[in-house]
Amino acid sequence: VKMHAWPLPRRIDNNDNDGNQPHPVELVLNLGDTIDGKCQDMAQYDGDPVIIAEAGDDPGMYAMNHVVDAMAQYTKGPILHTYGNHCLYNLDRKQLQDKLGIPFVREEQNGDDDDGHDDGELVGYYSHVHKGIRFVTLDSYDVCMMQRCPETSAKRKQAEAILTQHNPNYVKDDNMNSPEGLEDLEKRFVGFNGAVGEIQLKWLEEELEKARQSKEKVIILSHQPIFPGSSGGVCLMWNYDQVLSILRNYSDVVAVSLSGHAHKGGYQRDPESGIHFRVVEAVLENKPEKTYAIVDVHEKEVVICGFGNCHSAVYDFEHLTGGEWTAPTAAAAATAES
Repeated sequence: VKMHAWPLPRRIDNNDNDGNQPHPVELVLNLGDTIDGKCQDMAQYDGDPVIIAEAGDDPGMYAMNHVVDAMAQYTKGPILHTYGNHCLYNLDRKQLQDKLGIPFVREEQNGDDDDGHDDGELVGYYSHVHKGIRFVTLDSYDVCMMQRCPETSAKRKQAEAILTQHNPNYVKDDNMNSPEGLEDLEKRFVGFNGAVGEIQLKWLEEELEKARQSKEKVIILSHQPIFPGSSGGVCLMWNYDQVLSILRNYSDVVAVSLSGHAHKGGYQRDPESGIHFRVVEAVLENKPEKTYAIVDVHEKEVVICGFGNCHSAVYDFEHLTGGEWTAPTAAAAATAES
């Protein structure tokens, strides 16, 4: 199976410009941060005055429209999107659904309100099966502060409680994004991160069981990294440990986890399960035509051919069959900031 770590439609709809890609890319993976959070402050960052004028009052939507227009040139298969904090700095979930086609659904939290409307909240997790591979896309901003209503959102209130418990900067200075004074993995409790909710955790187990019963391989997609050491602690999911525990229980089907968020990238192989955890280097801070990857999924391994600042690597599937395995040495160490 051939797929792409970022939608570069002009290069991948048929072959790349150099003629090095003999087969069409069958699907595209977008690991989030589709646009930059700095879109809202283009003038502050010396943006082009002409573009600032064209963008008007909604520079985030202006930037997203340009990306969507570019992605429309890719026609060979689906584009599987996650969304990241930089997306939420610009757009709400309904807008992301409209623009990227993320299949958000409304979770019912506590039944119907008195007015007959459910009080659920949009969440964007889903799966896609292609040629024996189940791509399981997690929503790591299920429970979070961003674009959740302070007055009515149960998920927002849960996020507030998590930050109150773990981050004194949020309590003392109302600075939810500061990891100052936090150590090691505790640094993850900042406002630009989030968690996978209880309903989604149950759904994840169900998806992995489906894969096991169908003898499928699983590739996990998420914006935030899941495994400590694959990125700096400041980028991890708040409840990475719960997600990791579930994945370890299905190490016979979970081959690789691919994530974004930590823009410099990183990699670790879980010594307990053998699952590969790769943080893919971000297009966001690089020229998009130069930083991307072609990924080939074979029967016994996945081959990542990186371009630009994206590192190449080969990850074996020995752990899926109970064979002996070792951690590859080619992948870059994690040195990441959101």
